[in-house]
Amino acid sequence: MRGSRIAGALAGATLVACVLHAGCGDPSYVLEGRFYVAERDCLGTAASIDVVSGEEPAKTCAPTCLLQRAYDGGRAVYVTTTCGPFAFDFDVSGTDPRCAPALAAFDRDDTCKPGVGSSNPAPAPTDAGGD
Repeated sequence: MRGSRIAGALAGATLVACVLHAGCGDPSYVLEGRFYVAERDCLGTAASIDVVSGEEPAKTCAPTCLLQRAYDGGRAVYVTTTCGPFAFDFDVSGTDPRCAPALAAFDRDDTCKPGVGSSNPAPAPTDAGGD
């Protein structure tokens, strides 16, 4: 009888250790960024982009333009201040033509408003030509 109690206690301890190990597995974090709405030239509020394995990096780096492949073959543009490295499926080259206006919208803290408009739109271009 005593042997079965010890075996039961060991089995219970093993189960607890397995559950604790699974709950404390490899660390991961949510990569956050602001989605660029090109047709409105503004950014959405901070939202999750991806869940990344590893320790959470600082969010104090220079703004980075991230392009993420979409299911339809297009690419979503985000701006983040999370420090890299980034997952291999993100394009961080900054060569996409949407990166410059996305980063400019970030610099002026331009958040898209519901419906139309934004919090800090870019100034309207001035007519440089004279008649």
